[in-house]
Amino acid sequence: MNMDEIVDLLPLIAHVSRDVHYAYGIEEEEAYGLLALEVVERSRDYLILWREGQSGLIETRLKNVAAVHARADRVKRVNESDQYFYDPEYVRLFLPFFFDREDWDNGPAPEDASTKWTTGEARDTALDIKRAWGRLKEWQARIIEERHLGKPSEDGGPDWDAISEVTGRTGAQSARTGYARATRELSMEMNTARTDRTKGHEGPGARQALSNAQANAVISNT
Repeated sequence: MNMDEIVDLLPLIAHVSRDVHYAYGIEEEEAYGLLALEVVERSRDYLILWREGQSGLIETRLKNVAAVHARADRVKRVNESDQYFYDPEYVRLFLPFFFDREDWDNGPAPEDASTKWTTGEARDTALDIKRAWGRLKEWQARIIEERHLGKPSEDGGPDWDAISEVTGRTGAQSARTGYARATRELSMEMNTARTDRTKGHEGPGARQALSNAQANAVISNT
């Protein structure tokens, strides 16, 4: 390991650490330690790129490392929470209600819900989708919208061929797979939104009670 060359990489690591702090919310010091360790442990690969002048590729790789770390941290926070967290299958069941705002209060109840389903819970689920939506990638939001807002097939179900064409997928199966991946990511971001929303409230599963007026205000501002 050439420590002199590793030292030459430190300013680049510091620069990426600042970027990932703003992108993923990782503390800058923590990000710096994480990425410095990554470079040391895989010094051979990084030094080859450095010698070839591929600093842009090094930045990309380090940002990907930080993204994986941030996602794992979100999963850990959700799983350590006492609150009910969203399952992708349930999210898929709720999405038709979400896209018909007038039907928000009639969302399907989770099968393993510990308390009786209430209109407040249905509204909170819809609001968690709103909060999570902006964190999706463009292709993820697009394929979910096309699945639920696009023209149905002749038998009334989703027209996966049409969805595939509109979203640039390679066929119906690719569109189905893309939708499954997008809704998994949406459920993950909803779990984060729910955890953040209920942080600081007392008792397991505690949540902010939102009136219709408050809910409409949130909807209008998101």
